[in-house]
Amino acid sequence: MNLGKGLSLPLVSLGLAVASAQPAAGSPAQAGAGPELGYFGRATVKVRTAEGFVIYIDPYAPGDYSEPADLILVTHGHGDHNEVRLIARKPGTVILAPEGAVSERGARTISEGGTFDAGPVKVRALPAENRNHSRNECVGYLLSFDGIVLYHSGDTNWLPEMETWSRYHIDWALLCCDGFYNMPPAEASRCAAAMKAAHVIPIHSSKSGLFDEKNARAVTAPSLVVLRPGEKTPLKP
Repeated sequence: MNLGKGLSLPLVSLGLAVASAQPAAGSPAQAGAGPELGYFGRATVKVRTAEGFVIYIDPYAPGDYSEPADLILVTHGHGDHNEVRLIARKPGTVILAPEGAVSERGARTISEGGTFDAGPVKVRALPAENRNHSRNECVGYLLSFDGIVLYHSGDTNWLPEMETWSRYHIDWALLCCDGFYNMPPAEASRCAAAMKAAHVIPIHSSKSGLFDEKNARAVTAPSLVVLRPGEKTPLKP
């Protein structure tokens, strides 16, 4: 979203956050319970691997950020994607972002094509771009862990390179689809088909809010998983 380095949307409060993403009854809450993904809204997700390695991506939306992070990923420097200060951390937490996307000292930089290993997780930065997002300032992320490959699009539109991404054997593709700052649902569907993703979760489905169910459900894929803010799903290959 083209908000620049500042924040045009109202900043979410941590008071709202804790109420929005409490674990559902019977959901995994500790290491050994199996990998899972929690959706906070906008482009914000939290991933926990089977051994309890915790990853937050594009922090902004209300949610429970109290579980300390092992890894924080930021796709670009717009204010609805880079609120890293919301997240509790472990002593060795790594923040990974394109150059200039976060102002915090000690953050590591990554650019398109770069790779990074953090504990059990392998990270690859893929291109992201549209008229509102410069390619040299944005990335998407490909994560590999627990035999799962997960792709987070960040903010982007269709890119010709996506025609080749079936080689990554993506199990879960998180695709933006707001149709204003980023691609609309039909274009996100094209991306999903090209990648041959096993499962697709729509993210960043609203122009200015946290979630737009109409846009999310307009994405077509063999296995479409629509998560509302605060909902979770187990991750399986």
